[in-house]
Amino acid sequence: MARLLSCLFLLGLLSAGLPDAHAQVEVWVEVAPMPTPRAFPAVAVLNGQVYVMGGLGANGGVLGVVERYDPVSNTWSQVEELREERYNAAAAVRNGRILLTGGRESDGRVTDDVEVYVPSENDWESFDDLEHAREGHAAFSIGSDAYVFGGSSAGGAFRDDAEYHDGDDWYEYPNWVLEAPRAAFAAAPQAGGVLIFGGYSPFGPLADVEFYVPGAGAEGRAPLPEPRGGLAGAGTDQAAWAIGGRNATEVLSRVDVYDPLADAWTDVTPLPEPREGAVAAVVNGDLYVFGGRTGTGALVTTALRLEEKPVAVEPAASDEDFALEMAGPNPFSGATRFALRLDRPGEAVVTVHDVLGRRVAVLHDAPLAARRHLLTWDGTDESGRRLSAGVYVVRAVAGERQAVLRLTLAR
Repeated sequence: MARLLSCLFLLGLLSAGLPDAHAQVEVWVEVAPMPTPRAFPAVAVLNGQVYVMGGLGANGGVLGVVERYDPVSNTWSQVEELREERYNAAAAVRNGRILLTGGRESDGRVTDDVEVYVPSENDWESFDDLEHAREGHAAFSIGSDAYVFGGSSAGGAFRDDAEYHDGDDWYEYPNWVLEAPRAAFAAAPQAGGVLIFGGYSPFGPLADVEFYVPGAGAEGRAPLPEPRGGLAGAGTDQAAWAIGGRNATEVLSRVDVYDPLADAWTDVTPLPEPREGAVAAVVNGDLYVFGGRTGTGALVTTALRLEEKPVAVEPAASDEDFALEMAGPNPFSGATRFALRLDRPGEAVVTVHDVLGRRVAVLHDAPLAARRHLLTWDGTDESGRRLSAGVYVVRAVAGERQAVLRLTLAR
């Protein structure tokens, strides 16, 4: 996991004695596409493999299809279908089995039905019904206890309650009430509890975040940088990711990572395209995103993994009187500004490079006076075409001196 966390920012440049240096940036790479495109499925990780269950398919059809992704072989395989087709359900792993809870079935009914997947038999079995029907909720387990919480009811009301299964049956859990009733939120088990972020409320998309530990209660945490629901979430004890979703007006490509030690969210490389209703999972330290749909409603067929790659840049200057400094938004979607500080006049070249080190734009190539110069980049290449979302590196060269700055272009 330290590898994933270390790639959230440029890590600096290597030894000045090398002819080239590299900065590490994170990029999304495509893995084997999910055989059945879908949005709003459930997801679980069992024995190092990712199970994607149900969801909305083509033309709004409700799915019972279950597919399993093996990160080692980068392949998908078919699993026995669900007993009941559903979407907006939630899954948790308990005692080596997957509990699939609630959701909305093909007849439009919000259900309290629960079924359990038994890997040794590759089959789904009936299970105790929830106390309350709910969809857009979350589920997790600690030890032998499983919990479900939040979501919306059959009548569309947002829920703030929780229930748990102790091995015998489901019971209401009166010790836990969400601070903000919500549905279509993200949740990531973390440090013996669960981090809950985003979602929809009666007042629209939420930025609220809370952390709950059974038996210890809830604590408010730093809010998301942007309110949104229908987002994907995944995490470990060291980090949690908020991926995509929809704000009050549009589907987002932005991705934010949460540092529990600093209680802070930081934007990272956005998705190649906006997604809502996707699911995410962390397996062996790697973050994966599957499915979802775009702002036009088109189902997303690609599956993604976040990984770090080097960007070739020249050694950075150690002279503090020659530097690139942020002056505008970062990440940005329209245009951003940054400053080049020069302590003496001379020729200066400022260029933009993609994560492979290829030059995509020239922002300045002429003499400059000794002062602080503001420069603007609108996210286009040398032909004036809009570039895709992602991480870009600005490089400034003046004589023997060089400096770099990381920018994140969002869509």
